[in-house]
Amino acid sequence: MTLYHPQSLKRLSLQVEINRLRTQQVVLEQKIKAQTKSARRARTRTLIQLGGLLNMIGLTDLCGIVEGEDLQLNMPAQNKAALLLGMLVTLIEQLPPTLSNEQENTFKQKGIRTIKMYHYQALTDKP
Repeated sequence: MTLYHPQSLKRLSLQVEINRLRTQQVVLEQKIKAQTKSARRARTRTLIQLGGLLNMIGLTDLCGIVEGEDLQLNMPAQNKAALLLGMLVTLIEQLPPTLSNEQENTFKQKGIRTIKMYHYQALTDKP
C-alpha cells in the first residue's frame, strides 16, 4: 500500500483542478468562436441581401457596377461606388429624420409591390 505525503496530495488536487479549468476554458473559447462566426455569417447574409435590393431596383446598373467588380481596390469601380453612395446620401438627406406610420406604410407597400414585380418578371423572362 502506497501512502501519499499531504503535500503530494495537495499538489495532485491542484493539478486536477487546473486541468478541469483548462478544459472549461477551451470549451468556453469554442463557444465564443462559434458565436462570433455565427454573428459574422448573419452580418454577411444581411449585407448580401442589401446588395440584392440595390440590384433589384436597378441602382447598380444605373451606376455601371458590374457583378464581381471589387469596389474597394479597383479605382474605376471605386468611382462607381462613390456615385452609388452619393445617390443614397442624397436620398437620405431628402427624407425626414423620422418617418410617420403613414410614410412607413407607404414605403413598405411600394417595396412589397417592387419585390412582387421583380419575382413576376423573373418567372416570365425564363426561356
